[in-house]
Amino acid sequence: MVRLIWQELKFRRNAIIGWSVGLSLLPLVYIGIYPSVAEEMEGLADLEIYQALGMSLGTFPDWVGSILVIFMPLVAAFYAMINGTGTLAGEEEDGRLEMVVTLPLPRWQIVAAKAIALAVSSLIIFVVVATVSVLVFLSIESQIETELVALDLFTAVLLAWPLVFAVGMISLFLAAFAPSRRLALAIAGAILMISYFGNNLAASTAALEPFEPFFLFTYLDASGQAVLQGQQAGDVLILLAIGLVAFALAIFFFQRRNLTVSDWPWQRAKVQT
Repeated sequence: MVRLIWQELKFRRNAIIGWSVGLSLLPLVYIGIYPSVAEEMEGLADLEIYQALGMSLGTFPDWVGSILVIFMPLVAAFYAMINGTGTLAGEEEDGRLEMVVTLPLPRWQIVAAKAIALAVSSLIIFVVVATVSVLVFLSIESQIETELVALDLFTAVLLAWPLVFAVGMISLFLAAFAPSRRLALAIAGAILMISYFGNNLAASTAALEPFEPFFLFTYLDASGQAVLQGQQAGDVLILLAIGLVAFALAIFFFQRRNLTVSDWPWQRAKVQT
């Protein structure tokens, strides 16, 4: 199983590099330009359009939360969706999964290896972006007034990872559940978009408040206070728990999956060993 995990990480090497470089542009641009736009942002902090998007721009921690803490995991979640749905359903459609299941490993270990590789690769991306964020912050620190320190910034970026982990495991589950990768990806994308916009709208629409616990972004605090003090432990644990439940469901449904046959779980054969 360890060799399979290592092979999966090697398979994702280019994606890790590409997404790390691409997502690092966010702190390079948006933290780097803050000293030149700080005064303008204070004047725009109360605009309704920013509030509707869940953004607060009054202080530097608010700026970090509204730009980096919220949008970085939103973009990184697409990496998790693409890899999560591609690692089972995608490989099945490409004909590679049939070779993988011939390995002397039970199916649950195959799913576990792919899940671990997905989680580790996304975590590596977050570590890189968090490190770049700190380096950019240190380069402009003397130009701004803030109580934020480098460790706060590193932690704030890194603690957005559990949301991407949850999205990745949900995508992995959908890849084992849905009859095709395209459908799994569409459902995962819908969950992500509904979670993002639903959470923002729930803050201003009373009719959506009862549904707020079902939105993943409910458990990611992008406020300046959260950047300074960290995410609530309960929210982090909920996202991790969602990811682990989705992972368990992925194992369950992959054991019932008939490879090369595009069908739903209720059409599948008995559990395979």
